[in-house]
Amino acid sequence: MPSASPLPALARKAAEDPAVLDNFLLALSPQNKKTGVRERTFKALMALAGHRPGLLLGHWTELTKILARGGAFTKYPAIYLIAALVPADRERRFDRSFAAFYNRLDDDAVSLAAHTARLARPIAEARPDLEPRITRRLLALERTHFDPSRRDLVKSYALEAFGATFDRSTRRASMLSFARAMLTSRSLRAVKAARAFLKAHGTG
Repeated sequence: MPSASPLPALARKAAEDPAVLDNFLLALSPQNKKTGVRERTFKALMALAGHRPGLLLGHWTELTKILARGGAFTKYPAIYLIAALVPADRERRFDRSFAAFYNRLDDDAVSLAAHTARLARPIAEARPDLEPRITRRLLALERTHFDPSRRDLVKSYALEAFGATFDRSTRRASMLSFARAMLTSRSLRAVKAARAFLKAHGTG
């Protein structure tokens, strides 16, 4: 008896029919205000990104364009799909999308900036050659437009990436200074994350 497909039903439909896949990608556009449809198609596309990434890599340009338009609800699916595709991106498309992706660290929406920082970890793990560039962008979070407590919230997610890349990074001292500066933050999450990071790396 054949094993069951790991793909949920909606993802299987998109995998089997290019027209369905095109419609799913269209559902991510700013014009679509139907939250339920967006959520269902996003979940299906994430499943495809994990199990059949080749089907989405051909739509890389479309996903990158989404980063420059619409609000956070539009950009959120795009950053997650792009990050999920990086491990399969043999042509290194992400190199060309790097600036557009990490410019979201200073997005209008702090929630999107936080998710972008959080996704730095899996991207750096998939592309260790990009670690210096990623680290440089994360260390520059201090220059974003957010008020201090919100900025520190975003920085707390950056520490997740730093924790994964610390041992091989040439910017370890800067990472430690970054974390120490968060110890007096008004963001409780930031303080907790900073303490954990410093303890893990022998200075807490």
